[in-house]
Amino acid sequence: MATTKVIGILFLCVILLHGICSVEYAEAAKFCTQNCDPRVSFMTCPFRGPNKKSFPKCINCCGASKGCKLFSEDGSLLCTGT
Repeated sequence: MATTKVIGILFLCVILLHGICSVEYAEAAKFCTQNCDPRVSFMTCPFRGPNKKSFPKCINCCGASKGCKLFSEDGSLLCTGT
């Protein structure tokens, strides 16, 4: 009888830990729409080198890689990828 209670408690602990880990993973996951932001003219990314511009056909602030900066046609910063 005591063994059954211990197994039951362990089972509940595993379920709780699994739920906590799932929530943390869900918060870390990044969900972005595939919408193109028409304001974006060019972008720069730290991994491509300083001030090296790229001209993506379809990008938005959410879809930009971490550290990449999206700029409008007049050169003003729209956002930085996270």
